Amino acid sequence: EMLNLNAKRCVLAECGHGSRAFRWEAPNYLQKSFPFEVLTSVELLAEYISQGKLKLDKKLNMELITLLDPCNLVREGGIVEQQRYILKHAASEFIEMTPNGIDNFCCGGGGGQLAMSEFNERRMKIAEIKAAQIRKTGASIVATPCHNCVDQLMQIDNKFKLGVKIKTLAE
Repeated sequence: EMLNLNAKRCVLAECGHGSRAFRWEAPNYLQKSFPFEVLTSVELLAEYISQGKLKLDKKLNMELITLLDPCNLVREGGIVEQQRYILKHAASEFIEMTPNGIDNFCCGGGGGQLAMSEFNERRMKIAEIKAAQIRKTGASIVATPCHNCVDQLMQIDNKFKLGVKIKTLAE
């Protein structure tokens, strides 16, 4: 469809696996590069902020925000600093989890486990690590640019009574 539209850029939504599959794995499987640019919405948001096309008011986000680094976007896709750039421009108070970036712990929802009920117990056992990591930040909002992570974080918040809001990065 990109070719039919003569489009120059394909912007992928906030989805770790979708980004990895389309941006990195598809060209490998097809054994050729796409004749158009492929970028994530995270990269586009950071670009628009840096170019002044998108102006943000930090005063609209006064709560302490932390970031979950999605495995597929960060470790597999190299989208590390762009997320932080956005949050530093969008939020009055941003705090990192420890560890973070490529060393951050998985939330437990990756690898398709979120969709397979037979892994619920194991998935939520793994989530104890992430719950402790979030709790330690003192943040009231956890942002992440991955819908699978959002769903897992909602379950973590509920099970471990964190009392945090879960948001996509664009939110």
